Amino acid sequence: MDFLQYFYVFLWAALAVMVAVIGRKEGLLAVVMTSFFVFMAVWFGLRAFGGIAMFDGALGIVFRCVLGAYAVALGLIWFIKRRREK
Repeated sequence: MDFLQYFYVFLWAALAVMVAVIGRKEGLLAVVMTSFFVFMAVWFGLRAFGGIAMFDGALGIVFRCVLGAYAVALGLIWFIKRRREK
């Protein structure tokens, strides 16, 4: 089961690098998505390598709040960008 935790860390990190490289032309949307993937890599890394219970208690609440903030931010950026293209 430890292998899966390490896999998630490298998966999120690979997605961050991929979005940063491929999404250069997307501007702010790519920057926010890259920062989200970096956040996820760090969060899962603290769980996998540090042995910290990152999804329990107050840290779990913080995690959900940050995910919600990223979802709202990405939605707003996408909506504003879509309206400008029309």
